[in-house]
Amino acid sequence: MKKKNQTILVNRTKSLAWRIGMMTLAFVIAFVADNIGLFEFSAEVTSVIGLVLGEISKALNTKINE
Repeated sequence: MKKKNQTILVNRTKSLAWRIGMMTLAFVIAFVADNIGLFEFSAEVTSVIGLVLGEISKALNTKINE
């Protein structure tokens, strides 16, 4: 595998890991909120929260690396 392709693969794998982490965080927040009776998040709201958290973490990570 060429060095360029390997770099792209590593970067995309890291991106996927970050997004999975943020989605997991969103589902944990929704689970905790549901169990303590604060909010009743639907799956769609939880998914949107996860996507937003993923974009926020991506923006923060990009600014840190610059």
